[in-house]
Amino acid sequence: MSTAAAPPSPWSIASPLAGGALHAAGSGLFHTLLPLRLIAAGEGADAVGLVVMAEGAGFLLGCLGSVRLVRSVGEVRAYAAFAAASAVLILTLGFEPRVAVFMAIQAVTGFANAGQSVIIESWLNALVSNERRGRVLTLYVLVLGLFYGLGQLAARTIDPSGDAMLMIAAGLYAAALVPVTAVRVDEPLHHAPVGFRLLAAARTSPLGTFACLATGLISSTFSSIGPLYGLHLGFAQDRIVLLMAATQLGALFLQFPLGALSDRCDRRRMMIWLIGALALICAAFLAVDGATPFWLLIVMFSVFGGVAEIFYPLGVAHANDRAAPAAFVSLSSNLLLTWALGGTIGPAVAAFGVERFGAASFFWYALAVLVPFAALALTRRLEPPVVGSREEFVAYPQTSPAVYEWAPHKDLPAGQPTAARPTGEGTP
Repeated sequence: MSTAAAPPSPWSIASPLAGGALHAAGSGLFHTLLPLRLIAAGEGADAVGLVVMAEGAGFLLGCLGSVRLVRSVGEVRAYAAFAAASAVLILTLGFEPRVAVFMAIQAVTGFANAGQSVIIESWLNALVSNERRGRVLTLYVLVLGLFYGLGQLAARTIDPSGDAMLMIAAGLYAAALVPVTAVRVDEPLHHAPVGFRLLAAARTSPLGTFACLATGLISSTFSSIGPLYGLHLGFAQDRIVLLMAATQLGALFLQFPLGALSDRCDRRRMMIWLIGALALICAAFLAVDGATPFWLLIVMFSVFGGVAEIFYPLGVAHANDRAAPAAFVSLSSNLLLTWALGGTIGPAVAAFGVERFGAASFFWYALAVLVPFAALALTRRLEPPVVGSREEFVAYPQTSPAVYEWAPHKDLPAGQPTAARPTGEGTP
């Protein structure tokens, strides 16, 4: 992997991190208010699901195809193109409210988001030494999560049906261009081609692959259905925004203690316990009504977000326990694409139920996903464990396949692949 010629300064990562933070803040504001904007325009849950599905499809295609554009025009030009396209397209939503136009715009925006993440993470790869990668990856996850949550909180008093929402989000997307102009990487960056090999990932680790798919189906889908659930309970916008911010912050902070615990026990067993916990939380949501204390809902949304989101990094860690070191990047990239597939299918399917049976039906949908997940986890748990080394848990962001090219790996201290060998804690 290429690095800058001179030893990088700790401040060298500030520019790409600042660009990522501004973009995350814009995304947090926009994605929280988008479902409310569609509902205010007279659309139903089906429309919300289709628009979010289109963005997921664009993100999936961006993970697969944006690298070609980056290679052809260079990182800075490509980043400028992606950021400008996102900003301009969001502004056009103020002129054309039709769902088909929303879908097209969100598909292109999803593609651009994936491309921007590829570039930011490639820059960080070039600017960070091997010894600091673990700390920088944690910082990167915290920065993205915190600024996404701040963007959500900023949406409390913004009218979702007005133009201010679009202008602020577009402004933040455009502002992300300013710090990245200060990025200096002396050598051209290597961008590995990405292919989607779902069956290969499933053969390596069926449970790890399904865990990533389930995260997309449940956690990613809830980001669009959650505001509709808040409307179902009769809450005003400011309270809905607080609930969604609680979901995001719960997902951000719970993954670190849960991840550390997973390093000390059989991850298959931990998944079983977490599936049971998430099922209980879903059942609790089905019993919620307008009389439920708001503080309790804040707790429930936080725990739901944390438990639902933990399955992705847990699935990646479990799958890499079974993978040869040289296959780490390819397998992890395919698990990200599997998550994106779930995040593409989930919103349309869940919204279909919400439109016909009410917002609370999302939790029946989530339980329907958890049933085969639990059956698979129990099946894999029955097999005896295999003795071998294990990959440490890492709180991977669901941003782009490029993040796995610079993530720390215990078997690759110098950034070079070693001979393949079986690893793992047990049956995949």
